[in-house]
Amino acid sequence: MDLIIAGIDEAGYGPLLGPMCVGLSVFRCPAPDAAKAPDLWSLLSHAICREPGRGGSLDPKGRIAFADSKKLKLSNAAKSVDPLVHLERGVLAALRALEPHTLPTTDDDLFTRLGITMTWHACYQAPPCSLPLASDAGQLAIASAQFLAGLARAAVSLLDLRCEALSEPEFNAVIARSGNKSHTTLDAVSRHIEHVWNLYSDPAATNARLGIICDRLGGRAEYADILAAMLPGTRIETLEESPTRSRYVIHGEGARRAGVSFLVEAEDAHLPVALASMTAKLVRELAMRRFNAYWSRRALDLTGRELKPTAGYAQDGRRWLKDAAPVLDTRDRVALVRLA
Repeated sequence: MDLIIAGIDEAGYGPLLGPMCVGLSVFRCPAPDAAKAPDLWSLLSHAICREPGRGGSLDPKGRIAFADSKKLKLSNAAKSVDPLVHLERGVLAALRALEPHTLPTTDDDLFTRLGITMTWHACYQAPPCSLPLASDAGQLAIASAQFLAGLARAAVSLLDLRCEALSEPEFNAVIARSGNKSHTTLDAVSRHIEHVWNLYSDPAATNARLGIICDRLGGRAEYADILAAMLPGTRIETLEESPTRSRYVIHGEGARRAGVSFLVEAEDAHLPVALASMTAKLVRELAMRRFNAYWSRRALDLTGRELKPTAGYAQDGRRWLKDAAPVLDTRDRVALVRLA
């Protein structure tokens, strides 16, 4: 029986500004060993790799890099290539695998295909920017075709790619309601797990087992009660709760079943989590580009001075808020600044 593997990871949990994004990718693959998830990097090694080439290029074999987003995003100080080149290449290639021969042509198109609508503040509703940002469209099409061929060769398929973008007001509302910042991630993760459970947990319908792998949420080690709250009516069996991983089996009605693991550095161990990380990071980075473009134009119009862009993290976020004070009103601050 095949294995359906869903990977979940976040980007932007810690910043002061900008959305928090949680990505989901779902693969189907052969699973000859029922006790062990296959290594998709090995199965797809003719098409993908962990380490990209230098200067934004593909690796020496022309393969696309799939890895933890923190390892793929280049420094914002990079001059010769867009810092998002590797993230963009991997995520767009994956989307093309879902819809062959089509690639998003704008960031709006990308957001729509990932299930996101950014309507919560005018700064996220800027005119769409063209994609790809960092790659030649022809070269990207060739790399994407190679990825598709690699999937076919290994009898692996990509079933789904999604992203939750939690706005600053939503982020703050979760903290106000729960009193716990970690619940912001849990809210988005729970929606992804519910989505996967509803679609793929019945082996009679899928002829496959379901496994869900999530990067561990902070220092939390116990998730049984959380999973039970996510999926009412299910029974949660605890297999392991250790310093590095927590494993469970969700038992539902009839034969519905899923294994769930929360792992430390899951994005380095499982390709679906790495792609989820890349997707979440790309969405957040594109959202912050809209944010910076809007406020830079507004500052220029109102004060005659542009604002230095920010990635939104604590120290630089506070610098940006100080610089932007002349153009921010109270409503903007409420809408854009996260609670600690």
